[in-house]
Amino acid sequence: MECNFAQLWLNILQKTLPETHSAIFVTQNSNNQTIQPIAKWPENLTEFDDFAQIIKYALVKNEPVSVLNVQQVDKNQYDYFALPVLIEAVFSGIIILKIKHSPTGLQEEAIFKTLQQGTQWLALANPSQYQQKGFYASVINLLTTCFEQKSYREMLIALVSEMTQSLHCERVALGEYENRHCKVVAISNSAQFDVRSNFMQKTADVMDEAIEQDNLIVFPNTQTVAITRAHQELARKFGSGSLLTIPMINKSDIFGALMLSRNEDQPFDLGEINLLKQTILLITPFLYLKKQDELALTTKIFKTLHRRLIGLLGFKHLKTKLAALCLTTLLLAMGLLKGNFQVTADAVLEGRMQRVIPAPIDGFLISASVRAGDTVRKGDLMASLDDAELQLELGKLNGQLQKFRREYREALSTSDLVKVRVISAEIDQAAAEMELTQQQLQKISLTAPFDSVVIEGDLSQMLGSPVERGDTLFKIAPLEGYRIILKVDERLISFVQVGQKGLLALSSMPERKFMLTVQKITAVAKVDNKENIFRVEASLDNAPDLLRPGMEGIGKINVGRQNLLWIWTHELMDWLRLWFWSWSF
Repeated sequence: MECNFAQLWLNILQKTLPETHSAIFVTQNSNNQTIQPIAKWPENLTEFDDFAQIIKYALVKNEPVSVLNVQQVDKNQYDYFALPVLIEAVFSGIIILKIKHSPTGLQEEAIFKTLQQGTQWLALANPSQYQQKGFYASVINLLTTCFEQKSYREMLIALVSEMTQSLHCERVALGEYENRHCKVVAISNSAQFDVRSNFMQKTADVMDEAIEQDNLIVFPNTQTVAITRAHQELARKFGSGSLLTIPMINKSDIFGALMLSRNEDQPFDLGEINLLKQTILLITPFLYLKKQDELALTTKIFKTLHRRLIGLLGFKHLKTKLAALCLTTLLLAMGLLKGNFQVTADAVLEGRMQRVIPAPIDGFLISASVRAGDTVRKGDLMASLDDAELQLELGKLNGQLQKFRREYREALSTSDLVKVRVISAEIDQAAAEMELTQQQLQKISLTAPFDSVVIEGDLSQMLGSPVERGDTLFKIAPLEGYRIILKVDERLISFVQVGQKGLLALSSMPERKFMLTVQKITAVAKVDNKENIFRVEASLDNAPDLLRPGMEGIGKINVGRQNLLWIWTHELMDWLRLWFWSWSF
């Protein structure tokens, strides 16, 4: 393999992989005992110790290998990639790249793909496959001449001019493909030309014809199935005898096309065609890089955006793009469309007023006519206490009263005034105690003070048990006038204000919605189910008779209109904002 060709190829390769720190291409000597580098980049590279281990590894495995994230003496980390090169199933060497490690760098698969393409270029450096060794040398000179040029324009002129001489052509033209059409940018033996001339237009048509069919075209060729109408037109009008048009492809992008013209008695043979294909394959990426380097910054930005846009709107990864498009459309719609922002909270229905029915005296419970949930009318018996002790006490007091009255009459008959006064006081005391006992007997029957519903109290399992004066036996609430207690999360309480409207849905009647109005917001939070909540009181508008205190459900307070994206994400954003702030300095 020619060293100068391998060196040229390595120079091109490092430009296609800008992250490359260094690279070498090594081959084994004739006895397969030692290896020697025949190309290196940069060309002043002298230390190869870093590559020794991966070279041995690649020789043993005989397949692409990589060693990632290797720390060097300079404290930097590098990735190593090695690819054995086989030409016609014969081992020709190993290409090794040393690339500075970057988490956002090229993927391993992409690097090996680029190296694999390079092995096809190296096949050009194997003269055994061509019979015309002199022709091979001329191609090497051609590439060397091109790479020596400083500017892109000079490189194009040198390429077409050198091809004309080395390949014995009458004319060589190169066109760039833009906006679905080729434009001639260089033609041999002519530094200045008019692209609007008829000849230039026909030459561009010839290039378009080859590009559209994605194949090189040889004219004349009776065995081809390709369409050659433009080639026939060019040959007929301008006397071009033999034509060869080769599309120039850089990776998957069309760069342009190259057209070569000879005399009719000197057609292009198969060996020349294959060699030219390899030459174009080698030089096209370098032309592309050279052109990109000389573009203005604004043009580079525009082309990059255009390429990304084409990639975004193209047919590759269609499912992913459709999913991304749908997601973007959804987010955009959520950001533009507005909806009602509502604060949702658990709700409990309570009576506007609650009254306690306590035990009037100490005693024993003898009956309980109602329990929680029952509806009672004013005067209905709810419970009663045992009156046996009171009746005995009343009989005892009555006997004492009769005795005091007899003694009073006897004292009057004897005119014992002192005794009359004492007995008179005892009579008054006994009468008062009898009246108190009678009042207590009247209270042992507990009745409803107004039409109401029992919201607390089930004494059916406590019959016969003692009760003390003041013990709560029942809680009742009137049948009219309710309030709603909303348990609002502390993270949402800032959105709630007095006077806001909302809706209530009860678990017992989920199909019906009741209007509510916020009346009061408590200033103190409390813990409910391990969450801090604020009690918000609301009134019901037009409450139906079916409602009962203690019913539970869900309340929604209308706060205002916001965009849907904010409604669905504001809690998450608030949490993230608080979390980031807690970790900030």
